[in-house]
Amino acid sequence: MWQFAGAIRYLCNECDEYGHTDISDFEVENVDCTERAMGAELTYELTLDEVCSNCGYSIEFNFMVYVYPEGCINYVESNIQGASTTDTPVFEYFPELYEAREFDLAIASTKEIILEIQSDPELIRNINSRQFEEVVAELFRNKGFQVELTKRTRDGGKDIIAISTDRFGIPLKYFIECKHYAETNTVGVDVVRALHGVKNTKDGPNKTIIATTSSFSTDAIRFVEKEASSSWDISLADYNQIVTWIDDYNSPH
Repeated sequence: MWQFAGAIRYLCNECDEYGHTDISDFEVENVDCTERAMGAELTYELTLDEVCSNCGYSIEFNFMVYVYPEGCINYVESNIQGASTTDTPVFEYFPELYEAREFDLAIASTKEIILEIQSDPELIRNINSRQFEEVVAELFRNKGFQVELTKRTRDGGKDIIAISTDRFGIPLKYFIECKHYAETNTVGVDVVRALHGVKNTKDGPNKTIIATTSSFSTDAIRFVEKEASSSWDISLADYNQIVTWIDDYNSPH
C-alpha cells in the first residue's frame, strides 16, 4: 500500500520569502484511468489552496500525477499560482504488516478506527489525513462539543470548528488544525504562527489548537511559550497527546 507524501517548499511571488506545506494536506482525486500495455495508467489530481505564512498571499497548488506502471510515478505536471516550486509529490509505502488492516481502514467508520487505535496506537500513522481530521472531530464530539469539519479554504487554519457552552451558558469556540505528518516530519513554527494569526480575525475562536501525528519543532514550541499574545490562546497536541485523547474516548466527561 502507498500514499502520496513529501514536503513542498515554495517561493512566494508576493513577498519573495520561502515557505513550505505538506502533501498530506492536499486533496487527492483519481481523475482518470487508461489501459496501456503494462496495465492501467492512473491520473491523480492533488490540489491545495494555501496562504503564504509570511505575508498571507493566496497560493494555489495543483499537481497532475501520472502513475504508470503500477507503483511508479511516470511524470508530474505542476501548475502553481502565486508561488514557484521545483518540489513534487512522492510515494510513501506502508509496511507490509499493515496492508491487510489498511484495506479495512478504507471502509471502517471513524468510531471503529478510534477503537482500533486504542489497541494499536501506531495505526494512527496509517490512516489518511482526512480520516485523521474525522478522528479528532469525533474526539471533541464525544466530549460534548458541536463539531463542524470544514472544507479547506484560503483563510487557512481551521480544519475543525468545535463549539461548547460552559456552565454559565457562555459559548466557547475552538479552531483546530490537523497535521497528519510522518513521525520524522515535525510541525514548524510557520504553521503555528499562521494559525495564531487566525485567532484575531472577525468571528474568530476563543482558542486555537494544532493536532498532529508527529511532534513540534523547538521554534514552534518557543513561539507558543514566548511570542504568542498568551499561552492560553493556542495549544499544541502532538502524537502522545492525541493517543491520550483516544485512550480517553467514551470515558465519562
